[in-house]
Amino acid sequence: MNRWPSRYRPSTEYLVIINGNQKVKRKVFLINKAFNKYLWASILGVAASQIANIVDASLVGNIIGADGLAAVVISKPVLQAIFAISCFYAVSCSMIAGMALGNGEKAAADSQFSFSMAASLVLGIVISAGGLIFIEPLMDLFCRSQELRPMAKSFMTVTILSALPQLFMYTLHRFVTTDGSPKLISKAVIVGNLVNVVLDVVFMKYLNMGIAGAAWATFIMYIVCCVMVIPHFRKKDTLRLAFGRCRKLISVRQILTLGTPIFLSTVLLSVQYTCYNGIAVTYLGKSGLIALAVCLQLFSFSMIILTGTLQAIQPVGAILKGINDSKGIIMLLGKAYKFLAVCLAVYSLLIVIFPVEISGFLGVKDGSALPTVMAALPAFSLNIVMQALLYNLMPVYQFYNHHRMALFLSVGQTLLPIAGFWALAHFQTFNPWYGFFLGQSVTAIVLLVSSLFISRKENSIPVFLVPRGNGFPSLEMSFGYSEEAMHKAFDEMSGWLGQQNLSKSIIFKVRILAEELMSNIIRHSGQKDKNAFADVRLFMQEDAVIFALTDDGKPFNPIENKDKGYGLMIANGVASDISYKYQFGQNMTNVIINTEA
Repeated sequence: MNRWPSRYRPSTEYLVIINGNQKVKRKVFLINKAFNKYLWASILGVAASQIANIVDASLVGNIIGADGLAAVVISKPVLQAIFAISCFYAVSCSMIAGMALGNGEKAAADSQFSFSMAASLVLGIVISAGGLIFIEPLMDLFCRSQELRPMAKSFMTVTILSALPQLFMYTLHRFVTTDGSPKLISKAVIVGNLVNVVLDVVFMKYLNMGIAGAAWATFIMYIVCCVMVIPHFRKKDTLRLAFGRCRKLISVRQILTLGTPIFLSTVLLSVQYTCYNGIAVTYLGKSGLIALAVCLQLFSFSMIILTGTLQAIQPVGAILKGINDSKGIIMLLGKAYKFLAVCLAVYSLLIVIFPVEISGFLGVKDGSALPTVMAALPAFSLNIVMQALLYNLMPVYQFYNHHRMALFLSVGQTLLPIAGFWALAHFQTFNPWYGFFLGQSVTAIVLLVSSLFISRKENSIPVFLVPRGNGFPSLEMSFGYSEEAMHKAFDEMSGWLGQQNLSKSIIFKVRILAEELMSNIIRHSGQKDKNAFADVRLFMQEDAVIFALTDDGKPFNPIENKDKGYGLMIANGVASDISYKYQFGQNMTNVIINTEA
């Protein structure tokens, strides 16, 4: 599989021909389909985990008692630390791998996968060994209650031992998703959490393993999740372990640059919650702490939508960035933000309309805390919306190397809401619960102002900073799966080629190649959806014409099947370079035709 020229960039000239003569913008059908494939699989997996965590906590509380629940909470910082470490390399490496796959660099993607698996192995062993050696200092740090110490130590010991399978699980899930199998991850998460819940009961209630039984159930859950996704790599053209090439193809600096904002955001989230608790107790008392607990529970529910959307943007956006489809990324962000806006608007509206019912559901039905909760919920709902909308900018900034913007976003989103909450609570001049939204708003203003300066300098879209293009002539169009629609699109493309000052022989080559590949879609796609579209992108360069064709029909590699027909044989013959990949359920054929003599 060959790599696209690194200078290839889309321009601002987007034109489409659809059934009939109406000219409109490029259709978002294929982008939406790819996004939805990842979105619902991610949401289902996150929802399953959230529900399982609630059930898990309930089982520990009912079987072991309140002390057992407290022992589990004491180990949360350790679990959060292991997760943060995985984010540092697994998320960044999977994003780099996605961009490499989009650019046709399979070897580079394999190297990122291999590096991440090796890092999981080494870090898992180091964390487990170090944690067991320093278990007593860890207990001194996190558990000051001598009564809870034996139970907490028992749970934390197994938690530390689970570092290796936990890191493997996080890494495998990231790369399997990037490699185009998000549904497999959802299945693994659901089955793994069901196993965890069942083993909780078996280990704690019937085998009398105590609180350690809950930790061992989680340990086995990690292993089950890993075992379920490993068969993915037996399929053809999936990622492979290739440790020998890691040293040549891995950039540690790039991994650190991409991973630092995500790592900081994860670590600072624990700091944020700790500070929130301190401010609530100091200035608002017990009722403030209860109101904060209700708000954070509602935020946890919103994370199902936020995390699901983010996990859909990362792999799809990485592939689109790899093929330098800026227009596709703009369409992707448009779909993601419309989905977020609708879901979060409805969610916030429910919080504002039904605060009493929500409070009662979470256990706050009367008493002195209820008025505080009633004041907190409408204000905090604004914070939920703003935080979700801002955080989804993170992968976009990372795609286009705006690392300072990503770093500020990770720090600003966690620290500025703390400052806002403290300021309004301390001076008591306004409802302190608007402090969260105030901090998010300051973050948004700084990002907006900074992006305006950057967008003027780089000719990119403000806020998102996606490039508008470099001015190369281009044609982008979508056509329906019919001979009539295909011919109308082909006529439009032929007319555009005639305006590009190309030689007749080059125009003839492009037309022969495009006509064969486009008609091949109609013959082999098996697509019966009348609302479905295939995308064509043509780009002029100084020494080449680049032709990109994407459809969601049956997998069909024109390179491997070139001997099955004269048309495909001719298409491969006239192309200077041709590559194919099947990614997130879509055929992607990319062709380069040199225009030099």
